[in-house]
Amino acid sequence: MKSEKTEIGTILYEYQASSVAPQYHRSYELLVTKNEIKVKVDSYGTILTDTSIAITNIQFFEIVEFYDSLGFKNIPKKDNKGCVGGTGAVLKVHDTNDTLIFDGHISFCGGQEFGTMEGDVKKLSEKIRSFIPDFESLLKRDWKPEGMDE
Repeated sequence: MKSEKTEIGTILYEYQASSVAPQYHRSYELLVTKNEIKVKVDSYGTILTDTSIAITNIQFFEIVEFYDSLGFKNIPKKDNKGCVGGTGAVLKVHDTNDTLIFDGHISFCGGQEFGTMEGDVKKLSEKIRSFIPDFESLLKRDWKPEGMDE
């Protein structure tokens, strides 16, 4: 009997920035669906960008195939053993029925990786961002909280 491969419906990648002053802090979410990538950028909860970028089915399946090629898997949680700072990422994948089929997080601190998954989330992020024209501009690096001196 042939095994059915689960059909991916969405891929959510969340980048968690390190703790720095608000004018420099940028965390973001990239939600990939069959027809768009939803981009949300924030600085400690202040939404700086909330937009969608249209993609084709071919582009969606290119992202899905790339995700599959990276071999993400859950592992027993690796604690950070006191490392302070660093960045992190969350990856959640749902099938076409919106059932969660993968849920992991990873932290990068002191040159080490901690968390509940293995797989190159940085490469996946790069692939997703390659379909977002001028992603850097969406980070709004010139933004400063109200009341900040120039």
